[in-house]
Amino acid sequence: MSSIPFGLIGVVGAFLVFNLPLGFMALMGVIGLIGVVVNDSIVLVNFINVSAEKAESIFDAIVEACSSRFRPVILTTFTTVAGLLPIAHMPGGDPFLKPMAISFAYGLIFSTTITLIFVPCCYYVYSEFINRRKF
Repeated sequence: MSSIPFGLIGVVGAFLVFNLPLGFMALMGVIGLIGVVVNDSIVLVNFINVSAEKAESIFDAIVEACSSRFRPVILTTFTTVAGLLPIAHMPGGDPFLKPMAISFAYGLIFSTTITLIFVPCCYYVYSEFINRRKF
């Protein structure tokens, strides 16, 4: 859930750069974006939890999980964005779908890059906090 605001920052930034208003279809793109971002975060945290059972330290588990999930997350993002950018920027395209494609594509680009850094850092800080409270 901590990566959702970063997707929204990407959406707002894209709409400011392209000087477009946020409408209903843009918000529908945001809802789809939230689903993808949360899924990426859940998959990453799940792999960290699985790696933590086998690894010697939590840091090693985070590094192992992030390195094993980096390519699938990046490929999913790349294929989604590659499919949405023609809809978003095609001249003479459907003006009804453009705001949705822009919000989904640019929000996903921004949130994926942040998620791959922010979620493991938050996980590490949380696990260190829990470990220090035990003593």
